[in-house]
Amino acid sequence: MRNSQQDNELNTHSLRRVVSDTALWAKNRLKAAAAACKAKAKTSAGVCQEKAKAAATVCHDMALVGKDKAKAAATVCHDMALVGAVNGGKLARAQWDKTSAWGREYWEKAGVLANKVRVRVDRHPVSPLLYITLLCVGIGAISFNGMYTKAYVAYVGGQEVGVVASEEELSNIVGNVETRVASVLGEEYSYDAEITLAPTYLDAGTQTNARAVEDALFEDTGAMMDAYAISVDGQELGYAQTSEELEQMLDQVAEPYLNDQTVEHKFTQDVEIFPVELPSNTEFTPDTLQATLSGNKEEAEYVTVERGDTFNSIAEAAGLTGDQLQEFNPEVKSSRLTVGDQLLVKQAEPLLTVETVVTETYEETIQSPVEYVDNANLYEGTTQLKEAGQDGVEQVEARVTLVNGVETQREEVSRTTVQEATTTYMYQGTKEKPATASNGYFIWPLSGTITSEFGYRNIFGGTSFHSGLDIAAPYGTTISAADGGTVTFAGWRGSYGYTVIITHDDGTVTYYAHCSSLLVNAGEKVFQGQAIARVGMTGTATGYHCHFEVRVGGQSVNPRNYL
Repeated sequence: MRNSQQDNELNTHSLRRVVSDTALWAKNRLKAAAAACKAKAKTSAGVCQEKAKAAATVCHDMALVGKDKAKAAATVCHDMALVGAVNGGKLARAQWDKTSAWGREYWEKAGVLANKVRVRVDRHPVSPLLYITLLCVGIGAISFNGMYTKAYVAYVGGQEVGVVASEEELSNIVGNVETRVASVLGEEYSYDAEITLAPTYLDAGTQTNARAVEDALFEDTGAMMDAYAISVDGQELGYAQTSEELEQMLDQVAEPYLNDQTVEHKFTQDVEIFPVELPSNTEFTPDTLQATLSGNKEEAEYVTVERGDTFNSIAEAAGLTGDQLQEFNPEVKSSRLTVGDQLLVKQAEPLLTVETVVTETYEETIQSPVEYVDNANLYEGTTQLKEAGQDGVEQVEARVTLVNGVETQREEVSRTTVQEATTTYMYQGTKEKPATASNGYFIWPLSGTITSEFGYRNIFGGTSFHSGLDIAAPYGTTISAADGGTVTFAGWRGSYGYTVIITHDDGTVTYYAHCSSLLVNAGEKVFQGQAIARVGMTGTATGYHCHFEVRVGGQSVNPRNYL
């Protein structure tokens, strides 16, 4: 009996030694397995999982095989297993704290399996090492789970889009995507693409890339599309599906200013075309954008002439000089404004200004040089052709810069002589000129007040054309010849009353009418400034004045243009 007790103590000691050695062996094996699995986590996690499952299955099968073993050994094996579990638990304490849901799942399975083994051992004795092996496998599973985290790879249409921590996280991501798409499109949106998940294992502490998954799903919705924008001086004006469409719009703006001679053209503003992303339901309006690009940044401004306005007062009110206002309105005569007329006071400013450079080739006439030869038979100041020369011709090539069709700069590139000019010879008179000869310009025939201008006027209850200037002066005031010439008429001339007509050397004729008396006779030569008559109001006249008239080629012209 004592020997039997000693044998049992010895066996117990031996079993404890075996359990201790086994636990140490399991610890070292677990460390080695952990290091190997960590180095190959991405490729080996699944393999490790399957090995753990296989080991558990082996343990289960071995437990079934041991049902024929002696029941007496069951109690001893049970005690040894408990001792091994305690020692194994101490060694795996640090790993247990990191256990995830997956590890706990397999730990529970290991516990269930251990209970099954214990029941079977209670019925049928088995080897203690079998029980220890089962516990070591459970400890290995727990250690593996502490070093790795279960996650899921998300696939859309067979393409990997990222890794999520759980199905719940994926659901939140889909909700975010639907919110973003609805915000972009301005309408409700439901994501209906099929998403599949495949389990995977990550190093403990590794973060999943939920944002990348969300961005990938958002892109998959097609809520955004690629397009192109155009900006002028930093201001975005519109969009098109292709950059070529925008380039064509710019070409249409520039087209009116281009021709076969155009070598360069550009916009003076900063014009940019660049890629953008737009909501996929964006509607493009090319006609509207074309109208904007071809239109004005600021429209022209006009003022309406009112009673009391003058040309200069309108210019001053608009912040312009009289010359600037005249330049804006070249067809308007500053001295003849009519109430209701509209004057341009601010020119339109186009959105885009087109600067072009053209090359021009043209011919210029080179005037024939003139040499003078004295001639004693001609009066001083007069000339006469002796021998006509010929003008020369030069071909000019120029580089011309225009802004919206208006020339701003001209640079001569080359000049080639096509035909040389020849000299023209002119006689110049040296003979003293008589006082009665014409000087070629007119002086005022008398001093006075202009009571009626040249042109249409209202008089005697109707409208009539006035062919000269009426110069009012006191009765009997001296009237002088506007230039030297020959008196071709002196006498009564119907409604003109007493009139003097002088024909000048160049064929121009002057009239002096409504005179009270005449001081010259027909056929006389008169000089510029010579007294020829006196002021009166003979003929059809109202008040004392001289009707002064100038005729060229038999037609009345405005005397002011000759005085």
